[in-house]
Order: sequence, then C-alpha cells, then structure tokens
Amino acid sequence: MSYDKATTMPPDAELAPSNPRRVLAWAGIALALLLACGAAVALLGTQTHPDPRLTYPRIHGAGGVLPVGPHALMPSVTADHRLYVDVDSDQPTRDGVNTRLHTAAKLLNLYALAGVPNDKVHLVVLFYGKGVDLALSDQAYEQKFGHPNPNASLIRQLRQANVSMIVCGQALGHQNFVASNIRPGMTLALSALTAREELQAAGYGPVPKEPE
Repeated sequence: MSYDKATTMPPDAELAPSNPRRVLAWAGIALALLLACGAAVALLGTQTHPDPRLTYPRIHGAGGVLPVGPHALMPSVTADHRLYVDVDSDQPTRDGVNTRLHTAAKLLNLYALAGVPNDKVHLVVLFYGKGVDLALSDQAYEQKFGHPNPNASLIRQLRQANVSMIVCGQALGHQNFVASNIRPGMTLALSALTAREELQAAGYGPVPKEPE
C-alpha cells in the first residue's frame, strides 16, 4: 500500500512553526483562568461564619457578644451609663450593616449580658457626614440609592430599645434633604458639632471606633 506523495512528509522535514498570535492568545486565556480560580479561592477563604458562641441578649442579629468568666470586671448595675456613638460613614461590616450601628448594638448587648437594667443605659447615635444617608426615610433612601436601606431593620431595633438618634442638619442640608426626609423618631439638630457639645455637657461619653 502506498501513500500519495502530496500527503507524505519527508523524515527530515521540520514542523511548521505555530502562529505566534494564537499562542499568545491561548496563553492569555490560560492566565486569566488561573487568576479567576485564585480569586475564587481567596474569596472563599475570607468568608466568615457567625461564631456560634455569640449571644444577642437585647439586639438580635447584630453586635453579638461572648459570655466571660464569673470573675471578669463588669459594669455597674446601679450607675447610669451615658454614651454616644458617632456615625460619620456609610461603611458596612461583612454582614452588610453599618460598622458604627453594629457597635451601638454591641454596647446594648454587652450591658444586657452584664445584667445592667435597660433604663440605666442611655445611648445616643449621632449621624453626620456620609452617615446621614443611613438616617434617611425608607422612601428617601430608595430614591437616592435605588434599593432599600440595609440598616433599616437594625435601626428599628435600636429605636425600640430607646436609643436616641440625632441627625446633623448641616450635613442633611448639604445633600439637599430636609427634616421630612429623615426616619420617624429621629431628631434633627442644628449641627453635629453643637449636638456633640451638648451631649458631653450632659455627661455623655464618646464610644471609640472598634478596630477593623
């Protein structure tokens, strides 16, 4: 059996070089796939699950706290605790709620865990800067951002826990909103600067920001 000469290749013939553009294209695709896989693995590695040891004695679903030993230093159950939390950013936590509202929830849970009566904890949340976005009513927030406020449920819980909420009138006005655009139950102040001074004069202390 013989082959047609047109279809045979001499033994010493060299293979034709591949198309350089095609080689580069396939290399680029392979690299992109590797990077995508690496990013997916990294994302899975950073996802966290709630610690099953966390408890939520007063505010549910946010600001979980851990029980401690019986000899730990505890806050007084007879003194009045007056604190205010600055909310100057709309930055969320990994759970989607605002970092400072998360801190406010944690404070209430900590005092509840310590057995401090609810009427002994006086907490104020002060919204200013970008934080005033979180103080907008459901309608105003959705008109601005196109989706519901992810902090709405937590804000309602905090209000039900008698947390006072003050909104900076200057920051609100600079965003072209008025008093009727803030959530029901919140108080509009002349400014965060003057409101903060009034709170401090009344014995309220600032709550520092928690580490990331």
